[in-house]
Amino acid sequence: MRRANKNKSGIILKKNENILTEIVKKRKLDIERKKLLFSQNNLISMGEDIKIINSLEKKIISNKNISIIAEMKRASPSAGVLKENLIPEIRAKEYFRFGASGISVLTEPDFFKGSMIDLENVSKISKKNEIPVLCKDFIIDEYQIYEAKAYGADCILLIIAILEPSEYAAFYTLCEKLNLDVIVEVFDENELEIAMKISPKIIGINNRNLKTLETSLDVFPTLSKYIPDQTIKIAESGMKNIEDVNLMKIHGADGILMGETLMRQDAKLHNFMKKITNIPAK
Repeated sequence: MRRANKNKSGIILKKNENILTEIVKKRKLDIERKKLLFSQNNLISMGEDIKIINSLEKKIISNKNISIIAEMKRASPSAGVLKENLIPEIRAKEYFRFGASGISVLTEPDFFKGSMIDLENVSKISKKNEIPVLCKDFIIDEYQIYEAKAYGADCILLIIAILEPSEYAAFYTLCEKLNLDVIVEVFDENELEIAMKISPKIIGINNRNLKTLETSLDVFPTLSKYIPDQTIKIAESGMKNIEDVNLMKIHGADGILMGETLMRQDAKLHNFMKKITNIPAK
């Protein structure tokens, strides 16, 4: 009999099936359903009405201290439920006040309990504060890129682990056409080699293996040395304290993307973010 196991988000996985495979499988189904309800052409029209786009690249370059992309999410496969009653607009205002250079909004619904409405609500506030917003999702179809633009995203995440090289190149080109910044996410040397073939402006190095959910702060130092100085380097996942952030900075991080740790701060959020944003850039 084939056994199944349950991850912290409550989703049951089949034996030998990693969490990333399951997420992508569900995203494909979700996207096909969405296409039946709302056409890509409608999304394109919505996106054309959005005139203000805040550049994450420019924000990081202009920052004298290390940049923090502060993430909001209700849950994750690795941590389980973090803040089920999250009100994105309130959290976004806190992140703005406490010095975030960008806001990351999880829009994946099944494992992270996010939505495009979360993105839209945050982007309405971010446009006024001139803070870029990242649509954090598992992008596998150009429909999602048009959708993110339509709901107010300034930046898109492209994960090399779930894309064919041709898809990656095409999606990156589309984002450039739409004036959206891109964080290209990698986990190992093979993914980095694929990513660098089109010379992306921003590379995100994920310290978490998305297939096993295990984290190691050795990943960023191992890969960052292969990335040219002119490329913006973002350290993602696994950082729990100021010492971890400093380690990433020592190894060349221009910024960090932090979610779970920030979601657990609450009353201490201001002081914690202040310490991070006072760390000088490299």
